[in-house]
Amino acid sequence: MPIRLNDLKEAGRALLRAPGMSGSAILCLVLGLGVTTAIFSAVNRALLQRLPFTDPDRLVTVYRTTPHFDTGPHAAPNFRDLAAGSHQLQGMAAATPISALLTFPDASAQVSAYRVTANLFQLLGVTAEAGRLLVPADDDPGEALSVVLSDRLWRSRFGADPAVVGRPILVDGAERLVAGVAPPDFRIPNGGRMIDADLWLPMRFSDGEIAERGSNYLSVIGRLAPGATVATADAELKRLFDGLTQNFPFLKGESIRVLSMQTEGARTVRAPLLLLFGAVGFVLLIASTNVASLLLARGVHRRRELAVRVALGADRWAVMRPVLAESLLLAGTGMLLGLGVALAGVRTIGKLAGQFLPQVAGLTIDPWVVGFSVGLTLVVAVLCGAVPAWRSSAVDPQEALSGGRGGGASRRQHRALELLVIGEVALSLVLLLGAALVLKGFAGLLRREPGFDPAPLLTLDVTISPAAYPKGDQVARFLEPALEGIRAIPGVTAAGAISLMPYDNWGWNFGIRYEGQSSDGASQRPLVERRLVTPGFFATTGQRLLSGRALAAGDDERPEAPAVVVVNQALVDRDFPNQDPIGRRFYVGDESFATIVGVVTNIRNFGPVEAPRPEVYWNYRQAGDGSSGFPIIVRVGRGDPNAVARAVEAAIRAVDPGAAVSKVRPMTQVISDSVGRPRFYLSLLGLFAGVALVLSMAGLYGVLSYSVAQRTREIGVRTALGSTPAQTVGLMARQGLGLVGAGLVAGLLGGAGLTRLLGSLLYGVSPLDWPTWAVATAALALAGVLAAMVPAWRATRVDPIVAMRTE
Repeated sequence: MPIRLNDLKEAGRALLRAPGMSGSAILCLVLGLGVTTAIFSAVNRALLQRLPFTDPDRLVTVYRTTPHFDTGPHAAPNFRDLAAGSHQLQGMAAATPISALLTFPDASAQVSAYRVTANLFQLLGVTAEAGRLLVPADDDPGEALSVVLSDRLWRSRFGADPAVVGRPILVDGAERLVAGVAPPDFRIPNGGRMIDADLWLPMRFSDGEIAERGSNYLSVIGRLAPGATVATADAELKRLFDGLTQNFPFLKGESIRVLSMQTEGARTVRAPLLLLFGAVGFVLLIASTNVASLLLARGVHRRRELAVRVALGADRWAVMRPVLAESLLLAGTGMLLGLGVALAGVRTIGKLAGQFLPQVAGLTIDPWVVGFSVGLTLVVAVLCGAVPAWRSSAVDPQEALSGGRGGGASRRQHRALELLVIGEVALSLVLLLGAALVLKGFAGLLRREPGFDPAPLLTLDVTISPAAYPKGDQVARFLEPALEGIRAIPGVTAAGAISLMPYDNWGWNFGIRYEGQSSDGASQRPLVERRLVTPGFFATTGQRLLSGRALAAGDDERPEAPAVVVVNQALVDRDFPNQDPIGRRFYVGDESFATIVGVVTNIRNFGPVEAPRPEVYWNYRQAGDGSSGFPIIVRVGRGDPNAVARAVEAAIRAVDPGAAVSKVRPMTQVISDSVGRPRFYLSLLGLFAGVALVLSMAGLYGVLSYSVAQRTREIGVRTALGSTPAQTVGLMARQGLGLVGAGLVAGLLGGAGLTRLLGSLLYGVSPLDWPTWAVATAALALAGVLAAMVPAWRATRVDPIVAMRTE
């Protein structure tokens, strides 16, 4: 017979008569169910939910592979040839990010934008929130310039006004008609990132882009044709690209890789999220163990009641049912309150991870998450109640009703409780070891030398309208005068610009070929990161000149000025070990060269996770006159660099009132943001380890307190016969310390296997790093000693006379 409503009512009344036990059990379950549900929402969002596109299982991501990487972008002509020749894909679309200036009557704003082939939205099968999306005709140069707004930009900048559709807006100084608004939360997974933008612009390849097969910048997706599979599409595109390498030998060594978009989009977060889900599962298991312990202890006090039931002819299920009803009621209450904890957790996770883990952006408690929580509650109720219910149903009526203490049954109950506590301690140690190892790896990241002192540096991004500089003289007319104005600000000691802000974790690279080397095997050439800087950049960051000279104002666009670069020490170490690189040349065209004139110290342009990569620095004047976005770094002499932020913005707008200034942050914040993902994982793992530690110590304390209460008469007799307080403490503490010791041994054995799964989160720390293991084990042992000593000390407070009267 199943559990009935009357059983639940009776269980509720019984639990109200034991508020201490009930409150403790519910608190444990609220924490366990709440955090588990919150993490499941992230797992559900990133790994389980189907993409919001038509037939998302038919969508694929198409990568270009080289000997250096297997998730690379494509060149425009190669993409067009593949799209035209493929029969396994019914369509292919491409996208590339840009930064755009959106001009309003009263201000300008830098916004993220993507140029996309205009068939992108049709390929995905999405519909507009308002108006229409891009269509293939929008790629026709003869058509009016169009743009699609993101839902968030439409709401934040245009007040969700549907009348904006069909109106012109100024993008990079040119009028574009608003075709429509993309659906809410529209973004496309692409490996470890998301293709997401405020503006979506038609691609409209230029003649130069169509002719350049060596410039790779396009992210490509496709849709499988009817009957096609990922494998057949992969084989076909590989074959088509092999044909391209026959016609263009410099592409030799490159190929194609086709992957399912649904699974590939979560590739970089799958392992960490599953590890976190496993960790929070440990927390829930510990919480459930605590509740089971409480119910077991409660079962001893109810032995007489249950014995009466058995004596009156109740079968085993009838005896078990009240205990299971209490467990179900506790778990249900824990679930309802835990959903509140989960909601707070979802908001916190969304806030912490939105910037670093776009796959989990927009977390919510949706029906799937609620269903998971309900199902989990039923499982927890069974886990919590099964052992106590079975033990309760095994009561001996004659022994229980005779007034005996039931030593045999009591010992069995104690053994079950002790095994549960040992399991709790073991699980807690595994979590504590994981958190300690991740913490050590994270601390190592923060200690890695960035290559400069970030404290006095202010960073910002500036975007200007290309239409305001039709001759392509942005550097001469804007950047250099703006930097001069910034340097004139009191307190500013230096200012410079670089094409990509250090620690932004992405780059612009090329395969370098030095003078005298063969032109064959372009894809085999060593990669070098390309940076454009102003001559004052190295003085701004504090990079030291190791040999040669720095870039100078004379290294400009004049025909008589030779092309020169400064390289970093990482390039010298790789390409010129024990050699002088000054004067060495590399190809920048078929017959033109750039000459290395100086070597500077390394900076970590890709953040602390990676070692500095080989880099070459060009003067903006020689290589970047067409830029419209300029990351700027400002050095102050003393104090907070934020103090000059307003003056810096004023100096910029004094040169170009229409310029947009964004991302104004001290360099210390830029560095901090670069480790946001490992910090997020560490924060959650550390939180789970802390909760697990508290729960397991609470379980140990509860079992020992229960043991003291059960042995009150024995303690009183010992005291009356002359046992000293120290002897009493030793007697009771040995039991607790024995449990802690057994749990530590089990935890060390489990940790030896499970911590190996943390490899991607440890950043150079060995999973078996013995100092970390020693500290974590000692910390848990100390906590266990404290949890064991308090009940032991309470045992010395027993009054022998009162104890002797206790039944």
